[in-house]
Amino acid sequence: MSRLPQDDLYLVTGGNGFIGHHVARRLHLEGYRVRITDIGSVVYSDPWPPTVEVILGNLCDPSFCAKVANGVSIVLHFAANMGGMGVIHTENDIQIYQENHSMTLNLISASLAAGVCRFFYASSACVYPELLQGTDKRDVSLRESDVWAHMPPSPQGLYGLEKLHGEQLLHQYAGELEIRIARFHNIYGPEGCWSGGREKAPAALLRKAHAAARSGFLPAEIEIWGDGSQRRSFCFIDDAVEGILLLLRSNCNTAVNIGSERSSTIKELADLASQCAGLDSRQVFPRYIAARPVGVGSRNSNNDLARGTLDWTPSTSLEDGMRRTGEWIRQQMDKQLLGKDDAGQSKCIREWQNSEVVHLQSDVCTFAILLPITSRGRPSPGDCLDNLLHLSRSLRSTTLYDTGRSRYRLRIYIAIDHDDHFLYKGGGYNKPESVLRSEGFQYVETLISQHPHGHVCALWRDCARKAWKDKCDYFVLMGDDVTLQDQNWMSAVCDAFAKIASEEHVPEGFGCVAFSDNHFPECQPFQCYIAHTWTSSRATLFRTRL
Repeated sequence: MSRLPQDDLYLVTGGNGFIGHHVARRLHLEGYRVRITDIGSVVYSDPWPPTVEVILGNLCDPSFCAKVANGVSIVLHFAANMGGMGVIHTENDIQIYQENHSMTLNLISASLAAGVCRFFYASSACVYPELLQGTDKRDVSLRESDVWAHMPPSPQGLYGLEKLHGEQLLHQYAGELEIRIARFHNIYGPEGCWSGGREKAPAALLRKAHAAARSGFLPAEIEIWGDGSQRRSFCFIDDAVEGILLLLRSNCNTAVNIGSERSSTIKELADLASQCAGLDSRQVFPRYIAARPVGVGSRNSNNDLARGTLDWTPSTSLEDGMRRTGEWIRQQMDKQLLGKDDAGQSKCIREWQNSEVVHLQSDVCTFAILLPITSRGRPSPGDCLDNLLHLSRSLRSTTLYDTGRSRYRLRIYIAIDHDDHFLYKGGGYNKPESVLRSEGFQYVETLISQHPHGHVCALWRDCARKAWKDKCDYFVLMGDDVTLQDQNWMSAVCDAFAKIASEEHVPEGFGCVAFSDNHFPECQPFQCYIAHTWTSSRATLFRTRL
């Protein structure tokens, strides 16, 4: 296989994630110029050295994709909203499809515009038809051509369908981009997600086994989703990275399986995890939970194409890979338990013995617009409604893209004096709420104030208390005389705090971002400090015109 061009710039999306981080680190160690992009900072590894360029942001934003693709020769696209069966279940299908396809489409478009030469796409074994992966307990060895065994294609959920659509989208541009596509089959290893719901089966079972060993109560249960008969193959991360780089250096422009051909049941994997934690069969017993997502009945990788085209086959045994992964997870558990008292340690250990189902809708970031309104002190009482109309239209136009991506949501809390009879005449109807709803805002709540006139801060506090009870994430103080000018400011705010966390090594959400007032450009930006949780203060950054 030929060596990759040494002086070219390589963009690794999802470079702070599991597979992307391992690939980016390997490229950097081999002397290549690497640019990392991710929505969040590194979780389980040391920060990147200064020689690796790191740009945090959201690939669902086309302008961000254009920024990170500039000057790049080779793109390796690993970024995705994904995880194990705790994530890619039916309830999350639409959001996963929408976000992942948006990222892929935006990145392909930006790559074409930037003159990118080669595009590597991380696909998935989930593209294969569910009909081939039944429940008759036999091994199912999937060849790349099996995607088209049943028409129309029937991948596993919308996660699999989006991956297949991404592959087909790239093939449409094969004349302009050199494309490389890998279909991953359950990649596992150190520095991957091991708790919180996004982990896959190897990490989940290793965590549970080590937690059982630490619990002090043996024999112990090992939670298993389903009946344990589901069959899968598992490929160690070092082998996967080797396969990825061989594929990237090859001339192969068709999809290639990157996985193991050895199939195991989930029960067998749980037994192996227990052995890695130093437990024998007399010390643990399975606790099967049927009411959990389990995926297809059986699948493993057929590597004939990878062997013939790339001369690649995984070399790490499942036993060795699980042992190495288990040791790393044990170290992570030690770090989390350090400094906790006995009660705190016991709580962690109990929680680690169970897996979570992730509901992505609960991950939505909600911005609360806190908006006191009065008709007093103006040449005409109706001026406040004219201002509110301008604000609402600018609010809609500058958040249209963010709120259309399912990740961001707006709630508007308006506060009106009880005796402002121009705006509020009782009976539940008020003019400001009517204006906002006419502009398409669904989540509007009105608070009728009994505070003395002019106590604007008291009105803001009332709105903030209600927004807090509604579990909003950001609290944005506004007046009706504001017009917003920055597009996508909601995602920009989240990105700004992620950058602060990465650069200052503080918890995400800690710090302050400033408002900028373009009406008085000679003045310093107005800073507004807004309490969010006990760990952080949050404010927003965008240009306004008063």
